[in-house]
Amino acid sequence: MYCGDETGAFIGDVGSSTSRFGYGGEDNPKHVMSSYIATQDGSRYVPSSCYRYHEDLTPVFRLPIEGNTPIIDPDVYLQQADQIENWDAMEEIWQNSFDTLRVRERFKHTKGGGAFERAKKYKAAPTSSIIRSSTPADRCVHPLLAVRSGCTHIMNTELNEFNNASRRKELEKYTELLLETLQADSCFVAPTPMLAGFSHGRQTCLVVDVGAGGCRATPIVDGLVLEQAQRRNGRGSHWLGSVAWKAMTKDGSFVKPRFQLRGKQVESVSPTFFHWSMQDLMFEFRTSDSVSLEGIRTENHDTPFMEKVEMDTDKEMPEKPESYVLPDGTQVNLETKIGKDLKRVPELLFAEKIPFVEEFAADRENLVEQHATLSNLPLHKLVHESLTAVGDADLRKELCANIVLVGGSSLL
Repeated sequence: MYCGDETGAFIGDVGSSTSRFGYGGEDNPKHVMSSYIATQDGSRYVPSSCYRYHEDLTPVFRLPIEGNTPIIDPDVYLQQADQIENWDAMEEIWQNSFDTLRVRERFKHTKGGGAFERAKKYKAAPTSSIIRSSTPADRCVHPLLAVRSGCTHIMNTELNEFNNASRRKELEKYTELLLETLQADSCFVAPTPMLAGFSHGRQTCLVVDVGAGGCRATPIVDGLVLEQAQRRNGRGSHWLGSVAWKAMTKDGSFVKPRFQLRGKQVESVSPTFFHWSMQDLMFEFRTSDSVSLEGIRTENHDTPFMEKVEMDTDKEMPEKPESYVLPDGTQVNLETKIGKDLKRVPELLFAEKIPFVEEFAADRENLVEQHATLSNLPLHKLVHESLTAVGDADLRKELCANIVLVGGSSLL
């Protein structure tokens, strides 16, 4: 959340999985919500969780979704979050953050008061008529800083002219949204890698972003993005969740999302909502206290779900094997080979081989050939390839000394 303390800017970072909003000069965002919009009975809202079913769920960015099955080809995730697909959902997320954080109220930091005082001041008028009015007194009083993805190439654009035109058109529409729809007096749209370097006090650095849609290594030199030296793959938290989902299915476990355990059964579920629910369930599994990485590393450092390890029959098995209980009561045995590999799912970010590749190798398209910035290499080789693409040797040395690791999946 980098911005000068004297500007009082309002910052919005809309990602493919979550969106974060807050004020400049603060360490953490004040409002975090999902990057989805649900529609019910003609009204649009931001769903707080996937524990109950939401109809007509719409993501802001385009997502690789194919039915209600896990997608285990990491190259497919290269298209995630590289282009805004639904501008109405983007506007609704910004409006929701304005309503929640009272961005349009001029005296909120000095005369804010509680909900009762605000309701008394506005004579209990509805929120929509107060906050979203077009009167000069209710205009956005903060300059806006919008954070865009920073991907240098958009998937499925064959020529560079089309790629540059798509990025320029997206920037124009984003600026129009901030200045005209949100009525901001001033705005600035900046890529994520540049702001990540600035927030850590570095104008020249190598930003390694491990997010939901994949890993991305971007060199920043004097605050500018070296677009041709950026490298990114599709190995993110959503891909890790799909691999864990597939492994549980192979092990015989019937994985059921939480919304199917609450209330009446839904006959037809949209693939977008089903994938969102399953990714939330797999994230809960990866971050559980019972799923730890201690004492599970093997001597030969085999790739999870790839090598077959013979069980030692002389070794005594514990009476109560370590297990993880899914929301529907199904127990996943973590003492088996697949159970131990489920603990090591984050290691796939650095793995040379891709698990379950035989199931999609026949119909697999080589998507990384579309542009030089696209890759299917593991994270450590991705960083090396990005540094190699920088021609100046002295600059490469400085970048190696200033590596900034960001992204929610980097905490795994």
